[in-house]
Amino acid sequence: MTPSKRPYRHNREPRIDIARVGEAGTILALAAPGFSVPDLNAAASAAERSGYKLKVASSARALVSGRTETGEEMNFVVDTGFEDVSADEGAGLVLPGGRRAVDALNDSNAALRLLQDMFASGRPIFAAGESLAMLAEVSGKETGDADAALALNGEVFAASGETARDDVAKVFAESLQTQASEAA
Repeated sequence: MTPSKRPYRHNREPRIDIARVGEAGTILALAAPGFSVPDLNAAASAAERSGYKLKVASSARALVSGRTETGEEMNFVVDTGFEDVSADEGAGLVLPGGRRAVDALNDSNAALRLLQDMFASGRPIFAAGESLAMLAEVSGKETGDADAALALNGEVFAASGETARDDVAKVFAESLQTQASEAA
């Protein structure tokens, strides 16, 4: 049996092709200090596998710190401020959770405006954890006891359970691809 004909032993996600990241477009992320790194990583990784690059908008200047599930702090490069980005710049939006981060986002008129504009555009929005309350407020749709949700074309689809974040991230990436192919 030749190496190329061997069946895969593991059901893994395809690797991210760094050379293709950005070819499909840009997704935006609203990240305030204290955001949930796993939430951001789930959505960004799924989108990057589909050729999208991530643009981080924050109130922080150069770096914004987030928290892992174990409480460790990780820093991410800030690409733009909340006031300097518009919904037209992104094919989709990532709204990670984190209590402190969501409180800061709720205090920012520019961040709320961006979320409202993205929802009104019908483009995909990934929300997880505490950010679900923001999505519910902007959309007027309840998310119940969900752990993650996808807003798309004026509707909100919520999921709960252990794999909710990853499941919604996968559908978020598929939604980006679908909308891009429909626009072409």
